[in-house]
Amino acid sequence: MGKKIRAKTKKDKPRPRNKDGTLIKKKKIVKPETHFNKIIKTGTENDLENEMEKLNELNKNNPTKNTKNKQKRRELVLLRRHMKNRLLAKLRRLHQKRKDAINNDDDEDEDEDNKKEYKPKQTTKTIDMMREKDETMVDENDKEMKDALENDEYKNYFNNEYTPQILITTSISHTGGIFRFIKELKNFLPNSYFYYRKKFDLGTIMKSAIEKEFTDIIVITERLRKPYKLLLIHLPNGPSMEFKLFDVIYQDELDGHGVAVGYNPELMFRNFKTTLGYRVQRALNALFPKDEELKGRELITFQNQRDYIFFRYYRYIFTDNFTDVNLQEIGPRFAMRLLYVQKGLYDPDKGDYEWVYKDKMGVKRRKFYL
Repeated sequence: MGKKIRAKTKKDKPRPRNKDGTLIKKKKIVKPETHFNKIIKTGTENDLENEMEKLNELNKNNPTKNTKNKQKRRELVLLRRHMKNRLLAKLRRLHQKRKDAINNDDDEDEDEDNKKEYKPKQTTKTIDMMREKDETMVDENDKEMKDALENDEYKNYFNNEYTPQILITTSISHTGGIFRFIKELKNFLPNSYFYYRKKFDLGTIMKSAIEKEFTDIIVITERLRKPYKLLLIHLPNGPSMEFKLFDVIYQDELDGHGVAVGYNPELMFRNFKTTLGYRVQRALNALFPKDEELKGRELITFQNQRDYIFFRYYRYIFTDNFTDVNLQEIGPRFAMRLLYVQKGLYDPDKGDYEWVYKDKMGVKRRKFYL
């Protein structure tokens, strides 16, 4: 059988030639995007300015009206805007390089005495750094402050006259969801004991706690099956403080958490600067024994930031060179905000309040009270 004859196509047409018989070379079609990218990479300042002029002329003539498709018209506008921004950025960098070169030449000609001094970069200012100065802000070395602290309700504790004994209970109306938080409290509070509230009044609880030589009472209130408020009553003469709880994260919710061994932890308080802040600091300090056991390498931090007290519980270990410290969080993790301070034992009806938080206090962002 004979071979099949292939049908002729456009490729089979003879290629056009010059008069001398040489093939006519096709002109290379350069896409506008590749041309633009080449100018951005290797073009001089004049080339960039010429390209900018062309782009401005195109925008003046507004050829996008010729394109009927709205989507294509929008894409064209965005593309030109992107090209213009790239050109401006490139020109700005070239101008800056030229200025730097001129400044370097001037510095080399000057004497060493006339050279500008090095100015370090300014650190970013935070709201805590820009806080308004308060009349109640005091120094630790102030004599009046020391005298007031030595004669407050916690002087016996700081004189090592007793070790804290803490009674923990709940509000009258509560659910089983609150006991998880109480269990976490008992893990990091030494000498703490839980008693069911039942329907006992706080007055009778305080009387029996004083008879049994408890030094503090903690009452946990819940809301929506989550810990909501913490009432701290110092015995036998007060004061009473109530805190609102935020963002409680339990121990088993932390990745790679540790387990408390039972040693008395070390304490660290940061950023308590006012008289009210020192009062809160001493109340929280009085919950832990004075004899810190360094063998356990356990650390509890209370950090005040914008009047929110952040609680963290860690175990630490030093590196071989004793230059760095590795931390392992034990948990729990939560934050507190002081609601009020009441003189004496807790009495919601006839109590004398030293300080009360109001909604108006949160208006000024740079005004803090602790």
